[in-house]
Amino acid sequence: MSFREKSTWVLLAVTIIVYGWYFATTLDEALGAGVPPVADNVRLFGAVVIMVGLTIVAHIMIAILSPKEADTADERDRLIELRGDQRSGFVMTVALFSTLGLALAGASVFWIAHAALAGLVVSELVKAVTKLIDYRRGV
Repeated sequence: MSFREKSTWVLLAVTIIVYGWYFATTLDEALGAGVPPVADNVRLFGAVVIMVGLTIVAHIMIAILSPKEADTADERDRLIELRGDQRSGFVMTVALFSTLGLALAGASVFWIAHAALAGLVVSELVKAVTKLIDYRRGV
């Protein structure tokens, strides 16, 4: 398994864990106690900091375990990255228009912000999964 593939696995796992926790706790509170007038910025900031920290630590560990692979990116890696970006771009476009629809419908800022965040997270998940499929199939 190449460094880039290991990196993609790490990003996928960290994204699922951190944003799964974030959306589970935030939406549970919003549905139970009522929607707050603004987004929960402290929890969101904490989720981003935790994600960055976990990703950095995991990448350092991967690089320590296989230092020769850390610098190399061949044509196959670049093609897989491009294909992942293209596929996630389609998902992000749908999420953008959905978020605009919420804004035009007069939804609260809380739901608009979380719809935008969910679109970003889902597009990154699509990118990671499609990259892993391409790595396994051998593009």
